[in-house]
Amino acid sequence: MNNQKTGSLGAAAAMAAVWFATHCGGGFATGNQEVNFFVKYGWYSVFLPVIAMLILGWGHRNALVLAKDYQTYDYKSFGDALFHPYEKYFSLVFEIGYILLFICGVSTSIAGSGSLLQSSLGIPYGIGIVAIGAIILLLTIFGTDLVIKALSFKTYFLIATLLTLCILGLQMGALNFERILTTQETFGHSFGDAVWFTMIYIGFQAFTVLPIISVSQHIKTTRDCNWFMVFGTLLNGLFLVAVCIMLLGFSPEVLNQTLPVYFVCTQLDLPWLKILYTTILFVALLGTAISLIFSAVARFEPELNRRNIFQTVRLRRVAISVVSIILCTSISIFGLTNIVVKGYGSVGYIGLLFVLLPEIVVGTIKIRNNERRRKEQEQQRLGA
Repeated sequence: MNNQKTGSLGAAAAMAAVWFATHCGGGFATGNQEVNFFVKYGWYSVFLPVIAMLILGWGHRNALVLAKDYQTYDYKSFGDALFHPYEKYFSLVFEIGYILLFICGVSTSIAGSGSLLQSSLGIPYGIGIVAIGAIILLLTIFGTDLVIKALSFKTYFLIATLLTLCILGLQMGALNFERILTTQETFGHSFGDAVWFTMIYIGFQAFTVLPIISVSQHIKTTRDCNWFMVFGTLLNGLFLVAVCIMLLGFSPEVLNQTLPVYFVCTQLDLPWLKILYTTILFVALLGTAISLIFSAVARFEPELNRRNIFQTVRLRRVAISVVSIILCTSISIFGLTNIVVKGYGSVGYIGLLFVLLPEIVVGTIKIRNNERRRKEQEQQRLGA
């Protein structure tokens, strides 16, 4: 019994780690998301990230329960189960949201890498994003094994580096943070604006449920899902708040930076930390882009095959990769901040209306109906 309980908690913790790795990727590590959705609203960013993770945790918990109940471990079948009997109307919106998130994710990685090369090495932004696009394409086509090995370690190094930065940054920015908290500084923004952008953040982060359910086969009970919600909300909430507080300590100067965390690195004046962060962030951004392209290849290669477009699997995969890189490199010309605010902002509306709200409202109704049905079946079995 104890071994079973330990295994149950282990599965929940593993799913929480998947959520954390998906949430705290390369885009998160630049600090641009945190600044544009939380920190620029001043002291509200101390508590709104916690509320955001609580709401997101509730939605993700419901999604895991539904995936367990209906045995749906890919986003297409999960969407069909969630929206049934109206899946033919809503699944298309789900698909559009996924495609937009993919485009924003890859474009953000290319734009972030280009900005990093410009800030650290002085390479012009335009040349940087073209070079990064070419590197991602080559690694996607020829470096699969190398990429998989690198991705298995990048999350741990990224977390360790960010934690180190948070500790040192909090120490240096403590007085400024205390002033912002004492004066309740909002940098000219209203509470309504802060809440709205928090909801948009929750909306596009709602799509992080897709990789979570794809590896959730070991979740067997609703209790496991509840523990996942507890572990995941604590892990993501505390980390997000820590980064926001650190960035607040360097506000308002940090608010106009394309790479806010890199800016903090330069203020700390520790060359070894700057080199470490730059290297880890670069690998993380490349890894995020390549992972997303792998997922696009897995999603659309069977479609090309079904329509008899290109004769071999390799040609179809290369074609999807090339089109993805050309499209996303072109979008990255607009810059990291524009992609984060406008791109992720647009995805946020879709995620809020067609992922999070259905998970919480429709999901809760379906979960209760399923529980009632199971109880009735159990009573009938005992009665027989």
